Amino acid sequence: MNGYERRTKNKQDKIKGAALELFNEFGIDKTSINEIAKKARVSPASIYNYFKTKDGLVIEVAKDIIKSTIEEKESLWNSDLPFNVLLEQAIKNQNVFINPTNLEFLKKFIEESDDVKKVADDVFNKRYRDILEIFIEKGTREGFIKRNISTKAMMYYLRMYQELVQDPEVINSENQELIGELYDLMLYGLVGIPIENN
Repeated sequence: MNGYERRTKNKQDKIKGAALELFNEFGIDKTSINEIAKKARVSPASIYNYFKTKDGLVIEVAKDIIKSTIEEKESLWNSDLPFNVLLEQAIKNQNVFINPTNLEFLKKFIEESDDVKKVADDVFNKRYRDILEIFIEKGTREGFIKRNISTKAMMYYLRMYQELVQDPEVINSENQELIGELYDLMLYGLVGIPIENN
């Protein structure tokens, strides 16, 4: 990447960062290009030059959230840390497969933009499966997941729990014991060994 490309990327990142803050605070519809330009300290023309339209900017901001979420999880489950340590860390942060903060941002974007919903659905339908396969393979290899069940069946099963922990009541819960119990059930079912006993 040469100097011009680096400056261009830095400027685009600055614009997207400003847009994300304003979208989160005021909503997409109530945020104007001029307000984003002012916060990013660039001209409105620069935003149109890089992103063509406001919708184009919205999609790029959403893509960044999705990309960082996916890459964070792939890195987590591909690390050398033992499966149970990773799972306990993820339980503590309430983010086995997706960061709740990123999730809240995405929910707002999806509610206000059909284009973002399409992008999110497309990415998660492809990459989410990859993360689940990494999770299942690591758990199986280290002896924490011992049942021979297809990845597709596990995906449906884990998706139920993912939807549960996306519930605002659970996300905002300060009851870490409850969250830990939900993940114990997710991993071991009604008949199994709790995480702390491993």
